[in-house]
Amino acid sequence: MMVDMKQIHGIQLDILRKVARLSAKHHIKYFMTGGSAIGAVRHHGFIPWDDDIDIGLTRHDFEKFLQVAPTEFESTDYFVEENRLNPAYEYDFAKVMFKGTRILERGREEAKSKNGIFIDVFPFDKMPINKRQQRQQKHVLQAILTEIRRRFYPDLFPNLPLDAQYTSMTLEQLYDLRFRMMTKYDHHARLPYINLSSPYEYGKERILPNEMNRFIKMPFEDMSVPVLAAYDSYLTRLYGDYMKLPPVEKRIQRHILKASVDNPQVLSEDDPDNQRQIRPNQFEAEAG
Repeated sequence: MMVDMKQIHGIQLDILRKVARLSAKHHIKYFMTGGSAIGAVRHHGFIPWDDDIDIGLTRHDFEKFLQVAPTEFESTDYFVEENRLNPAYEYDFAKVMFKGTRILERGREEAKSKNGIFIDVFPFDKMPINKRQQRQQKHVLQAILTEIRRRFYPDLFPNLPLDAQYTSMTLEQLYDLRFRMMTKYDHHARLPYINLSSPYEYGKERILPNEMNRFIKMPFEDMSVPVLAAYDSYLTRLYGDYMKLPPVEKRIQRHILKASVDNPQVLSEDDPDNQRQIRPNQFEAEAG
């Protein structure tokens, strides 16, 4: 049985509404990235077969978000996962999740942290212009990722190479080194922004300095969301002809293999606009 995408999308939109209100309250700028930016431009909502929402923030706004979101989300249906909040969460970006939901995520089948229906929150750091510095940033981050995968998912990655420089480090030390390497060039105003958490190759998801602070609003389902004003340049660099639909065989869910919601949800008291669209019955579904 296929995952109930309408159900998933409804919950993810609910999370995004909460993040949007929090961001407005604390003057945090977020914007749609990756497939969610394509969704806004091409579909005015989700790409029909996409099973997540991706948003981006500058590192400054990302850190501000991490400072305020855990407190704001207390006593609500939402929570944030990030490795400084929970070391069992291994990624170098954040997820905002909906309580009372559980998923089996491709590549994280043995996840040790909580894993509910989510939206991804990506920090954008700076990429050096110097090629040697680029190689160093890329190499160190890849080596740390390899070591973290080896520790968290030994069955999924049984033959990863060992590097004594990193195998001798504690998890906290690995996270700290990763953070320092990601943010090493952030004080350089003229450098391009880069999503170092991107699934694409190093440097591919790039935003130029003069593109970062200019946004326009676009419809996304029943919301209006910020998208880079220079979305065409950003999406063309990332995907090429992003307006062309992929072949049918590539229109697949890439993240959620299995999902469940514990109980029907009612409108929460912290949702004054009564915007929540979710009335999920208990369900458990698997991707085909």
